[in-house]
Amino acid sequence: MSKTSKNILGDQRGKIGKVVGRVREGEQMYSAAPGPRGSNATPKQKEYRARFSAVVRMGKPLKGAIKIGMKESASKKHLQSPFNLFVTHNLRHTTYDAGTGLATPDYEAIELSEGDIPFVTFEAPTFAESLKVSVSFNGNDDCPGALEEDAVYAIAYSPDLRQSAMGIAARSNDQVTIDVPSSWRGKTIHIWGFVRTSVTLVTEIEEYGIKLAPGDCSNSSYIGSGTVI
Repeated sequence: MSKTSKNILGDQRGKIGKVVGRVREGEQMYSAAPGPRGSNATPKQKEYRARFSAVVRMGKPLKGAIKIGMKESASKKHLQSPFNLFVTHNLRHTTYDAGTGLATPDYEAIELSEGDIPFVTFEAPTFAESLKVSVSFNGNDDCPGALEEDAVYAIAYSPDLRQSAMGIAARSNDQVTIDVPSSWRGKTIHIWGFVRTSVTLVTEIEEYGIKLAPGDCSNSSYIGSGTVI
């Protein structure tokens, strides 16, 4: 999908060739026109739709994390939104079953953020406390560009409930905890993590040729899964 803030032809709505135009909150938006449906769709089209639906379905409850993790990277790509970038990255991270016509996310490969900020090294999540997920990590504080105040995010997702929860800690803390709702008790969940820089102004580390900008993040990493007690 793409968008423009001004259009010399005025607002455009409906199918225009191979694209569909619509206006949302004053902005002109474009997306690909849908292809043949039902029995007229080719196997490739059916597979694409299944993969697309699986990623969108998973991404909706994760929008808060995606907006943080993908925002700066998306802004550097022409007419991309964080959610569109998430979908683009993760279409390939699904497994398609031609027999059922359904696709399932490959959770260990799913990407929630993108960037060059120094990552932290996560350990396996623990579920020892009721309705809590704890994740210890090595802050890698000695990496160029790593700052003690950087925010470390841990995101939990319940496929059964299609809900997410998030925990945040400073890089110097070495542990982040996610509090989850009571409805998650007994549910298997998946956890990812990433880092967001703490700088509020563009900052250069001259000796390493590094430039940090507000909002920059690390690539996300899959931390693991487990059952909430």
